[in-house]
Amino acid sequence: MKEKRYRKQEKGITLIALIITIIVMLILVAVTVQMTINGGIFEKAGEAVGKTKNSMNEEEEIMDKWVEKIDRIENGPNAPELIEGMIPVEWNETEKTWVKADETKDDWYEYGTTESTKKWANAVTVKAEGTKEAAEENLIAGSKTREQYQKAETGTSILQEDILGMYVWIPRYAYKITKGYHEGSTDEKTVCGEIDVKFIGGTKDTISDGNIVAYNAETTENFTHFPDGYVIHPAFNVETGSGIKRLSGIWIAKFEASSSNTSKENENLGTNYGSSDGTKYSGTDTESEPTVGVDEVTVRPNVTSWRNINVKNCYIACTNMVKENNIQGLSTSADSHLMKDTEWGAVAYLIQSEYGNQQKEDDSDSGVWNNSYYEGDGCYGNRTGMIGSSRDDGTNYEWTKQENNEIRKQDGVVTITYKDTKNGDKKEIKTFYEYWTSNGVKGSTTGTIYGIYDMAGGAWEYQASCRIIYMGEKVNTELVNFFNNVLIQHKTIITEGTSPQYLVEGNGNARIETGSGESSVTGNSWNDDNSLIPGLAYPFSICGGRFDQRKEAGVFSSKRETGDGGVNRGFRPVLWKQ
Repeated sequence: MKEKRYRKQEKGITLIALIITIIVMLILVAVTVQMTINGGIFEKAGEAVGKTKNSMNEEEEIMDKWVEKIDRIENGPNAPELIEGMIPVEWNETEKTWVKADETKDDWYEYGTTESTKKWANAVTVKAEGTKEAAEENLIAGSKTREQYQKAETGTSILQEDILGMYVWIPRYAYKITKGYHEGSTDEKTVCGEIDVKFIGGTKDTISDGNIVAYNAETTENFTHFPDGYVIHPAFNVETGSGIKRLSGIWIAKFEASSSNTSKENENLGTNYGSSDGTKYSGTDTESEPTVGVDEVTVRPNVTSWRNINVKNCYIACTNMVKENNIQGLSTSADSHLMKDTEWGAVAYLIQSEYGNQQKEDDSDSGVWNNSYYEGDGCYGNRTGMIGSSRDDGTNYEWTKQENNEIRKQDGVVTITYKDTKNGDKKEIKTFYEYWTSNGVKGSTTGTIYGIYDMAGGAWEYQASCRIIYMGEKVNTELVNFFNNVLIQHKTIITEGTSPQYLVEGNGNARIETGSGESSVTGNSWNDDNSLIPGLAYPFSICGGRFDQRKEAGVFSSKRETGDGGVNRGFRPVLWKQ
């Protein structure tokens, strides 16, 4: 009986459940009909589909970004390796100021082939305590300490007066000269070569779409054509004495070197310049050497470049940049040194590729414009980051003292009326532009504000490159002997041989590969730049030309010098992370 009642009860429960189910279904049908009438169910379905599509699109974008990141890591350009003390920056065009960049974001830099993408990575160093007014020990408006800048948010303006150093990142690459190899300009023909550049991710010696070949005499077939494939630029594979140090990139000073002892009261006539009358570190004085805390290297626009300093002291001043208690706050574990010709060449080759401000034979405005700025008498008035009124502009070296000239400045444009009192008060008016103006950026290696300046005109720049043997005869000077003993990774030593042999020793130096290799004074490099190879009496290399040389000055211009200081000779530092 109990069993029968259980079964009867079970049947009853099932019947009730069925009735409830039917009622619920009727309610659901009614609701569904209502939603269908109002379109709600289709809206919800549409929303669901839309969300699914959006999710898929987001996933695709994320995947694309990761693929791009992986490709960037594999094939370059390498992300900048900031040295302790450096702050990543980008230019705020609206405010006309440098602002702190977010180093974790891809848009900090871009090494592209169009004008809008020629954004080489920039970084600055700043004063430890900010900029203080002369009369009061208070920070001027907008100034911050180094610690405050380092902790500041992205987009924070960096006061130009607070900046001590400005640097540009050149990532590791391989190159191939596709036009003008070992061919210099002549009186009848201007040769503007072409270079194909392939960035290399990491510190590899291979690229994904081309062969890397050793650079040697056999592959060049007596210099009639560039080696088949690509060549790693030697600036990124550095001999150390214990092997090859492979660099992912190097930091190049954005402007010619200046001195920490520039004063607003006497910007042009301080130890920043030096003089031949015994001012510290000037001329051929090799006993007085730059020391930390006295005269230190700065890299700034619109100041007098540090000249009249011999090549030995150029080197010492550059290596002091990472000494203990250096003013820029750079890590002592970093490497700083005087630029050598292969590093100059690394910049020059990138300029003449599609990634830089390439000079072309049929475009008189193309290429890096000269810094032809000059205020008068003895080059006291050379200034960094100034640009002339045309690519091959130059200023008369013979004009009288600067106090006889009228100088007017407004909104980054400087107009100078030169008065030649030696020739019947003859006058000439010239216009110059600061580096950030629309004309000023034409003096950059990129044609944008993100490039390197003063590589054409300005002052000749000493290189840590010298010849120690020429045609079997030893070059025996104090300055050459000094460079015999510096770190091998800091110099280029030319031991023996004529021009073709020198090519084997020094490819990538913007000299022999980009010219005829003849030992003439002018007209035998690309872009009508001059080229003169170091020899017995003049064993050191200088590059870039000076403010008055017009078309002979340029990124492929080089000359030989004794190594002594001079009013037309300056220098530029290079850094890399150890």
